[in-house]
Amino acid sequence: MAGPSTKWMGALSRSGSASAWAPRALLLVTLLTASALIAGSCRGGNNAAEPPQGGTDWPDAGPGTGDPCVDGQEIECHLTVGQHEGVLTCLDGIRRCDNGRYGSCEGTMTMRRSPSGSAPEGSGESGYPHPLANSDASDGGLCATNPCDPTCQSFEETPDGGPISLAGTGPTYAWSVGDINELPENVARQGTHQPCTTSEDCQFDQYCDNPGRGACVHDPCATGVSLLENCSGCAKKVCAANPNCCTYTTIPADCGHDACVDAPGAATNMTTTCGDACIATICANHPRCCDITCAMTSDCTNALGGGSCLFPGRCTAPAGGCPSGTVQLGTNRCTGTWTTTCAGYVATECGGKTCNPIVPKWDASCVALAGSLCGSACDTDPGCAHDKCYTGERLVASCDPCVMSICATAQGAGCCTPGGEWTQSCVDLVESVCGETCPQKGLCKSYMPNETDSTCALPDLTIGVPCGGTVPVCNRGTTTAPAGINIHRYPAGANQLPSSAPSRVLNACSPSGGTLACTTTQAIAPGECISVAGCTGLTAGMELIINPPGAGHIAECRCGNNGSIYQSAMCESPACIATASVSLVKPVTLFVALDRSTSMRQTLAGVDVSADRWIPATNALKSFFQDPASAGLGVAFRFWPHNNPGTCDGSSCPAGGGGCANPLVPFDGTAARRLTEDPAPWDQQENALVNAINSVAAPSGETPMYPALDGATTWAINYKIAHPGEEVAVVLVTDGIPSDCDIIPNHIGNLARNAFVNYGVRVHAVGFGNSNAEIINAIADQGGGQAFNLNAGSTLQGGLLRALVSIRGEALPCDVTVPTAGVTDPASVSVVYEDAAGVETTLTPRAGIGSCGTGWYFESGNTNVKLCPQTCATIRGNSGGKVRAIVPCVTTSVTPITTNWEQYHGVCPPGTKTQWGYLRYRTTTPGDSSVEFFVRAADKPADLASATVRLAATAHAAPTDTRICDETSAPPCAVDLYDVLHELPDARTEYLEVQMRLNPTSSGGGGVQVQDWEITYSCPDTE
Repeated sequence: MAGPSTKWMGALSRSGSASAWAPRALLLVTLLTASALIAGSCRGGNNAAEPPQGGTDWPDAGPGTGDPCVDGQEIECHLTVGQHEGVLTCLDGIRRCDNGRYGSCEGTMTMRRSPSGSAPEGSGESGYPHPLANSDASDGGLCATNPCDPTCQSFEETPDGGPISLAGTGPTYAWSVGDINELPENVARQGTHQPCTTSEDCQFDQYCDNPGRGACVHDPCATGVSLLENCSGCAKKVCAANPNCCTYTTIPADCGHDACVDAPGAATNMTTTCGDACIATICANHPRCCDITCAMTSDCTNALGGGSCLFPGRCTAPAGGCPSGTVQLGTNRCTGTWTTTCAGYVATECGGKTCNPIVPKWDASCVALAGSLCGSACDTDPGCAHDKCYTGERLVASCDPCVMSICATAQGAGCCTPGGEWTQSCVDLVESVCGETCPQKGLCKSYMPNETDSTCALPDLTIGVPCGGTVPVCNRGTTTAPAGINIHRYPAGANQLPSSAPSRVLNACSPSGGTLACTTTQAIAPGECISVAGCTGLTAGMELIINPPGAGHIAECRCGNNGSIYQSAMCESPACIATASVSLVKPVTLFVALDRSTSMRQTLAGVDVSADRWIPATNALKSFFQDPASAGLGVAFRFWPHNNPGTCDGSSCPAGGGGCANPLVPFDGTAARRLTEDPAPWDQQENALVNAINSVAAPSGETPMYPALDGATTWAINYKIAHPGEEVAVVLVTDGIPSDCDIIPNHIGNLARNAFVNYGVRVHAVGFGNSNAEIINAIADQGGGQAFNLNAGSTLQGGLLRALVSIRGEALPCDVTVPTAGVTDPASVSVVYEDAAGVETTLTPRAGIGSCGTGWYFESGNTNVKLCPQTCATIRGNSGGKVRAIVPCVTTSVTPITTNWEQYHGVCPPGTKTQWGYLRYRTTTPGDSSVEFFVRAADKPADLASATVRLAATAHAAPTDTRICDETSAPPCAVDLYDVLHELPDARTEYLEVQMRLNPTSSGGGGVQVQDWEITYSCPDTE
């Protein structure tokens, strides 16, 4: 026991203001009536609140009749009504005996200074470790509950080693947690976004294992080319920390590109009036660097040395053709081109502007930042530049036996040669060539009990799934987290949980509008958790964040995983929560828009280039649609410019893209229209897509990129609104620069940004031939997608197919990671499919894919469950479902524990006698567990063993929540020991003993705790 310390008094007096007594006064008295009658007691009575009334949430207590008083007998009473600025408001009076019981305190109000002076000295042993045991009685300190009665004393107990917890043998834990796998789907999705790319995607005490690529061209866990900053939440954070990891598309105002970028081809939108001072200066001094326009023929003579000015303000070519430093634009027209020489003028003619000479690259330092900033757990292959299961830069054959085998195959040759890349196709060969299985990427995994992040040298705080009225707070760092850390609550739907959304990922740790719900009551060791009880104002659906910014905030490794959603879930053992691995199967739908302009077929000079552009591009698309690995994809498709269906040739520019929003090959979201592993004609959608490409007329027309993208994103946004559980994306494929309608790159990029930021539709862009890499990058970057700048010619078909495979990426998993316990005991694993309506179906295990019909089978090593193709196709066609691999939880049931008797000695001055007052406490009781408090009293320690044992209170969560009984309870609570001890004579004895029994749940679960408690007494006159 902690001796005569005044923990509760200290809690009330933290600010040093005497007004801190006021909340305690509310506990001790009821509202004053006109006649100043207050329920309570004084000398000779009971110095605290009125006994429980019917219907109030007070702890269960044993019945008590007490010894009757003599009618007409009076006893003195003193009650504290309030205190402000060190001045007490007291009720001093008497209680009269009527019908054998003392009535309320009647008297007058007085105001006086708060008393001061030392509390009587006492002694005692700590109540921890348990069971409780002490050899000496503890003496009380000055009573915090009734300062108007100078005789009032209190014992305030906080076990020195932390809360008293239900002990047992085997894997038991001092905290409990709700099961994330049982959360309603709409709640789970608020804090779990898969495939995850960063810690913000995984709340509920989870981490992002093998982060997904998002829309990046390679995995953030692998070295490779620089990434676009908006391709994933992780990339956004890394780019902000080290810009040299990323490619930026900062196109100024209405210009075609940044002045530092050399862009072969027409210098479209590079003018003196495009909105950039540097470009304006260079264009004024070197017209052939820029977009040449004219108002009169002399403008053409000055810029080109000849030619005529024709409508709409373009110069014809002089005799002999377009001069050096210019390019042909359309039939017999010339314009400037922004060459390397033009970009070089920045250094001499644009004072203050410099071009970064560093070529950005996603190197080892960027990978390290991905781990530290994104909370990502990346695998490694010792000796290789990166793990072979990640896409990234090429791998050297000698780094790993499996890599060597892949490099030796015809399909894998480009994975290892100089200039090659380790693409998704190379990753796919790990299984087919080496017989190894790559882990599923982008899974949010629950931390195991006692698990920490070894890379975190600070605390790292998380909140699990709340249960039974408690909030489980964990520390996943390697440094102990102190007590007193705030937990804030936010209204349901406030959207203040950390998020990887592009508009929030960089300020994910700055929530607004929160209210303090509670604080942690003890330090949390690395890998440990505590159940925090007594949080106020919580209702189902509220958002919770631990360690928000502001007062009380502590430094930790990351704050992006600090959230949870409050639920009144059933409490479970932490050992059971990680026994289910969930895969959220999201169908993927693409709108593919293919450029069909004249340049896909021939140059302005009439040279046929269809073999370098149109033919390889269409062949790549057909191969992609026919690929069995595309099974499950939904694909809508149209050409542009093409007036079937609807007008989409740039002749009109309606908002929403007009006819450009109508696919030539529609997709209605049904399973029957998704691509399958079967070839056409059995695959209806594949048949329609391939026939559309084979039957279209030869390419013709300009490049109306703005209406084409406007239409594509309009269709995708409408589809996403109708199918919110799906991943929806646009793929724009072009060989040119914009013409017709709006040709300003930033305006085109804004279409992609609107789709991504406001609707969650990603926009990918693929360019080749005459396309402008800056525009392609801008579209993809603003649209949160991937950018592919390819070369026309013999490599285009393979390059475009790899780009499409990369876009398809990892979004179609049909496998689930097996929980650790199931790897060593495969027979214990079961697989359950839960549809969007919450209906569960247990799937049939199969020996292997050869015996598949429906069901599932183990992959090599028993670490992954793979769904049979037929089952996979069925699940892919039904959005909102999830698959769970489950292993039964093996726990050791705990049994009740009973503490030793804790003894208290009431020390009173001569002429007075100890009278026991009130018991207050704070506990944690998950599920149907409970804590029982017993008391017994006597005048001599030797008589305590034979004294009557009485049940003072039972703390439990249901049917009435009595887990906390103190001034923070609603209504304020205290257990009346005067009544529990049956009034006189037992209530007026020198010694009191308290014993606690901690009872587990009916299923043997632990997590039961007693945080602290308080005993009060007073010293009324003996006469």
